[in-house]
Amino acid sequence: MPFAQTLLLTIYYGLLLLVSAVMLYRAALIFRYFLKPRGDEAPKGRFDEEPLVTVQLPVFNEQFVVDRLLETVAALDWPKDKLEIQLLDDSTDETVEISAAKVAELQRRGFDAVHVHRTDRTGYKAGALREATEVAKGEYLAVFDADFVPRPDFLRQTVDHFTDETVAFVQTRWSYLNRSYGFLTQGMGMLMDGHFVLEQVTRSRGGYLFNFNGTGGIWRRKAITDAGGWHDDTICEDTDLSYRAQLAGYRGVFLRDVDCPSELPVQITALKSQQHRWAKGLTECFFKLMPTLWRSTLPLRKKLEGSFHLGANLAFPASLFMTVVALPVMLVRMGRGAGGEFAQFMDSFVFFLVAITQVLFYIVATRESHKDWLTRLKYLPFFPLIGVGLAVNNARGVLEAMSGLRTEFVRTPKLGVLGSDRNLVKRRERTYTGGRAFWQAVVEIFLGAYYVWMAAAQLRVMPMGSFVTLVLSLGLFTMGGATLRAIAIGRAEARARLAAELA
Repeated sequence: MPFAQTLLLTIYYGLLLLVSAVMLYRAALIFRYFLKPRGDEAPKGRFDEEPLVTVQLPVFNEQFVVDRLLETVAALDWPKDKLEIQLLDDSTDETVEISAAKVAELQRRGFDAVHVHRTDRTGYKAGALREATEVAKGEYLAVFDADFVPRPDFLRQTVDHFTDETVAFVQTRWSYLNRSYGFLTQGMGMLMDGHFVLEQVTRSRGGYLFNFNGTGGIWRRKAITDAGGWHDDTICEDTDLSYRAQLAGYRGVFLRDVDCPSELPVQITALKSQQHRWAKGLTECFFKLMPTLWRSTLPLRKKLEGSFHLGANLAFPASLFMTVVALPVMLVRMGRGAGGEFAQFMDSFVFFLVAITQVLFYIVATRESHKDWLTRLKYLPFFPLIGVGLAVNNARGVLEAMSGLRTEFVRTPKLGVLGSDRNLVKRRERTYTGGRAFWQAVVEIFLGAYYVWMAAAQLRVMPMGSFVTLVLSLGLFTMGGATLRAIAIGRAEARARLAAELA
């Protein structure tokens, strides 16, 4: 066999083994989930009286939701004299005026509220939290992003866990106010349930390292200090700090049965920005924290778990490369340069493993999260479309992290649309311009066309595989097309503004 063909097949099957390992790991998460207690751990004790809590609200251009955020925090069931509200505002638009007016109103109502407006975004969210923590009055610091709507009993459900001096942070499960908006939000809700119900529960209850999710949780201030404070050298500052705190001897508590309502992105471009940031940030944490993790005295099982967790997004460029070489590999086999029964068995085994593991993973997560879980399973076909559609987007984030490229912290837009009012979404989405990388959209559409070509080639030898490949191409066409549409709308609006100014 020619060397080029041998190298091609070696790379291909090596990547197949990597994908198999990831799928077996996800299967292990399902198995471990059922070995753990089904309920949340109870607090070690109760505080004799309510401790002083500082609520930190980092915002950036959140004009549609900041008023709601402040009003929700003011409704927390906690004594006013034991509650401080810090609105950490890096905004450059009318959010500044809205925020100042609302904070002034809360002050007149007797709340200890402060509006901290920075004129630059040094360190982005991590920088804002670092500066605010230095002057915070509370021993415990609750953090909520602008789209979160904590329930009145949030502090009652979480604070008493800090009677255990080893607890650094308490993270609650995210729930979604706008999950029923459309197929995108339903599919993303299912994906997020997999993270919060299976991954977070299994890691936290099994004593493994797990991450603070950046919002919907509360920190012990001393643990932040002992861990070295908020760092801004990654764009997943929440994961970075939570890992450093646990490596410093603290632990986290995850409460599956306490939910904190929030919003899901309703635009594909917004989703892409969010997922790009998470993929890049977790990979940055992987390279930053791996040396410390493996030098620690933690058991091997915890080191392996942490490595799988932080390095999971490395699978995106690997799977993307495997997709590109899949067609040449198939042509080599068809030309009898290699292949045979073993090759077909390997392909079938990995396909079966991926399909069964993914389906079981999200069925279990949905069943454990919702009483009407059987009805919700009709949205199951949408999560692989989203996953494949995001492959180029997330692979770009991982490659940027691997190359050390520093990029701006791009916020996920919060539009404050909880119903199905698409006209309102269209009006409000014009204030947001992220997730619109032109060349990435071109690559996504090109790869979608490549999938169609591959499906045509598969049709003769693997009809079912051809159908699956064709369906998955829809995810790439959707992601790329939505980005080009957003770019076209943005340019049309820019031309209209210019014409108006000239007139």
